[in-house]
This record gives sequence, C-alpha cells and structure tokens, in this order.
Amino acid sequence: MRSIVQAAAIAGAFFFCVGAASPPRIDYTLTPILENGNLTAVQIDLSFRGEADGESDLRLPDSWGGQNELWRSVQALEIVSGATNLRNGEQPNQRILTNRPNARVHVRYRVIQDWDGVPRAELGNTYRATIQPSYFHLIGNAVLVTPGAANNDSPVRFRVRHLPRGWSFASDLQHPRLTLEKIWSSVIVGGDFRILRDPHSNVRLAIRGAWSFEDRQLLDQAAGIISAHRRFWNDPRSPYLVTVLQLAGPEGWVSVGGTGLDDAFAFFATPNGEQDTIIRTLAHESFHTWIPGQIGDLPQDDQALQYWLSEGFTDFYTARMLVRGGLWTPEQFATDLNEGLLAYAQSPVRTAPNSRILADFWTDRDVQRMPYLRGRLLAMIWDARLRQNGRGFDDVVHAMRARAAHGGQYAEEVFVASAPALGLDLGADIQTYVTNGEAILLPEDLLAPCGRLATREAPVFHRGFDIQATQANNNIIAGVDPGLPAYAAGLRDGMVLIRRDGGEIGNAEMEIAYVVRDGDTERTFRYMPRGRGTFTTQRLELVQNLEGEHLAQCLRAIAG
Repeated sequence: MRSIVQAAAIAGAFFFCVGAASPPRIDYTLTPILENGNLTAVQIDLSFRGEADGESDLRLPDSWGGQNELWRSVQALEIVSGATNLRNGEQPNQRILTNRPNARVHVRYRVIQDWDGVPRAELGNTYRATIQPSYFHLIGNAVLVTPGAANNDSPVRFRVRHLPRGWSFASDLQHPRLTLEKIWSSVIVGGDFRILRDPHSNVRLAIRGAWSFEDRQLLDQAAGIISAHRRFWNDPRSPYLVTVLQLAGPEGWVSVGGTGLDDAFAFFATPNGEQDTIIRTLAHESFHTWIPGQIGDLPQDDQALQYWLSEGFTDFYTARMLVRGGLWTPEQFATDLNEGLLAYAQSPVRTAPNSRILADFWTDRDVQRMPYLRGRLLAMIWDARLRQNGRGFDDVVHAMRARAAHGGQYAEEVFVASAPALGLDLGADIQTYVTNGEAILLPEDLLAPCGRLATREAPVFHRGFDIQATQANNNIIAGVDPGLPAYAAGLRDGMVLIRRDGGEIGNAEMEIAYVVRDGDTERTFRYMPRGRGTFTTQRLELVQNLEGEHLAQCLRAIAG
C-alpha cells in the first residue's frame, strides 16, 4: 500500500539532526515567506560557532551545474546574534563576520528566484532557486550559505518551520547523520507537491502538475530501479527521494533531464516526456549515488577530465541494470545501444581530445555528450575482455569501491589501480581513446551471444535546417539549406516549427515529418533527412528468435 504524506499531518517543525559530535554542529532552519497567500521567498536561518580569532568567513553559493553567480539569489543577509559586523570579502560570494571568539553566531537571509517566469525547457534543468507562488524547489549547492572554515564532515541539523496549512514538504535531508557535504548535494521542495512513499524500498516521490502517467506508476518504476541498484552494491534499504519539477515549453517541445544527488534524484521534464526516456534517466541518475562518489569521487578542479568515467561507467550500468532488473529486453538494450552508436559515429567531436571536453563541456551540446558515449563503449570493451577470463566489469567497480573506502585517490586513479589486479590489461586505452580522443570501434563479436556489431557506411543525418538557431528564435525556422531535401520538400525560413510527427533524430534512412505553421496554414513536410556525404557507424544486429539457453547467454553478456 502506498501512502501520501501531507505537511498538515505534521505539527510544529521538522527536526532532522545528528547527535553531539566534533566539530561543532551547524544549524539551518527554513521558513517560507508568503505575501497575500503567495510564496515570495524562503528564509534560511544559519547558526554555527564563530572562529576563535574573531573573524568568520561566510561562503555564498557561486558556481554549480553549469550555473554561475548563484549568490544572486541570496538577499538580505543579516546578523541576528553573536556577531557585530558583516562586510564583503574579496570575492562576490564571500562575506566576513566580526564575532566574539568562539561565539555561537546566528545569521539570516532570504532565498529569492533571481530569474523571471516559470521553469521552462528552453532554459535547461532549473538548478537555480525556484520560488513560485505555490511551491519552492531548491538544490543545496545553489542556495545554502556555509561557514568557510567548516570542513565537509561538520555535522548539520536541518529544520523546516511554519509551512502553510495544506502544503507538502520533502527533502533528502529528512534523516539523521547529516554533514555539510551531504546538505550541499540535496534537494528541498515544498508547496503543492504530491508526496508518495513506497514502504518496501523506502523510496519517496515528490511530484506536482499533470502528467501522461500516474504518480504511482512512476513511483513503482523508481522503486524497482533503485532497489535493483542497492542489491547490486549490497546496500541497505536507505531513504531515497525522487523529485519531479515540471517544465513549460513551446508547443511540441519534449525535454527530460535531471541530476543525481547524494541520496536523491532531482528530475526536470515537460509533461509530454516519453516514459522510456524517463525510466532511463531515473536509472542513470540513481546510479550516480555510487558512481563516482563511492568509487573514488572527482577532483574539485577540472572534473570534466574524468567525466568519461563518472558518466560513461554510469551509462554502461544504466543499460546493464535495466536489463538485469527485467525492465528492458535485449531488443530494448539493442535499440538504446544503437542510438548511442549512431550519435557517437555522427558526433562532430568524436575525435576531440579530453582537453576539449574540459574546455567546452558546459557550453557545447556535442562535447557534453561525448564522455557518456566514450566511457560506455570503453566499459563494454573492458567487460568483454574480463568475460573471457571468467570475470566481468562488476568485479572492477566493486574492487574500486573497496579501495576508495580508504580515501586519498580520485576515481580514475582508483580504476587504474584496481583493474590490473583483476586481470584487466588497460594498455594504452585511456591515453589513446580518452586523452587523445581516437575513435573507438567495437569488435564485431563483442556481444556474440546476442548478435553481431555490424560496421557500415551510412548517409549523414541533417534536418535540413538549423535546429539550435530555430529553438533560440522561438521555434521560427532558421538556416534552411537550399541544397538539402528539406528545402526541396518546401520548408522555408520563417515558418514556425510546431512538432515532429515522424522520423528518428540521427537516422537519415527514415523519413522525417515536421508540422509547421506557414502564415495561417498548418502544413506537414515529409522528406529524407540527409546531409552531404557518409560516415562509418556500427549497429548491434540481434540474432533471430532469442530464446532458451541462447537467450540466457545473451542476457549474461549484456547484464552480467
């Protein structure tokens, strides 16, 4: 039986705390601020022990998840007690307090939404503070002011007070043993969210708005995915929260995305998000609970250099665990892999060095996807090598977790140290395919029990117009190429893109169909979305009639 938890059922304040510990505890208290019944801000009270020398450093949120100047959402920062002066520091996100030595300091500030309107798909995932009249959605990294001298292991107590009657509240901070590091990687929502809980898996769902699926259906899927991941890692049934924030968007726009946090998944999607995409996104982000954090973590600087591991290995296990958990068939696995192989083969940055990934990860969509693709393909190759000796990639990541528990190394270092002990010869693979960016070609028999990886030349995919310029121009079509089939079919600059009614993005061998508005008339254009020239691509071709022992062998190859 599922249960819906409403804030009205909980009297007073929420208390989520740790016991006495050293260093001293840091306290946060969150209070919604309403005017005429509408939420306008969220007040946060911060209490901590000041420095012994009488000067304490405060750090406001700055950069995270591709967002900059997050400190702009922090307003009206003031001293309540324990200090006498507050001044600006050397950096825009720094403040300096004058306090009595070792005094308990209490400061207060408000979190506002520093951008206009409602969350929209065109803006990407809404990592900045979202304050709307009937709800709030906050990511710890984007809203929490922290004492600069505190370490990551500092214990934290988090409380919420004075929620309006009928409001719901959910956060992955609703459990004990919080630390400063954990609260940064958190999500906090309140308002007209619907909160559901699966008692068997200890997974909760916080969702608002109307969707094409039922709340409980999504909760069941999330619970199944997360439970399978815990079994893989032999972990207990700890609390896990999935939040879903609905994005508005132009007609026909489909967007599904999210970010994995410490023990939560913050999900962002348009209401027409496809269920298969939602399931895959959940599976990917959930696995980030363990990769990379529990197999070595990432450095604070130049993190993108190791995204081939953190994102690529996670993508490898996304597909593997969906098959292992019975949520995907070999056919669905093949479809997903083939989409990735096609995207990799057509990527204009397929052979870009890892230095390019570092430089342009947050500004170039093609660059952003490349670490996912590279890391997954390399993991498949390494898994196949291990299977020849009766092992598998599962042995590697479990060994990495055991090694990382001792601390002191980043994920790539842990991987390089762990793999050879299990008989995996990495050779020059990382230097060749990651650092230098040479193209990866999968062996034809890599997944032999399932079928063959066929290599062939295929026509280049091109919509016939510039999709990014079109989206940036309120879906007014731009950049139609007179030499391509779209133009021959009648598509022109200035028409308004309504939706895609057929075809497959990246597949130049399937007819595509776009519905557009041409003046006062709605028209549909159908054509082969081909560009100029060809490229080399690979595709997993499954054998016919996979069943019995043959099916079992295939499942072992792709699901471990």
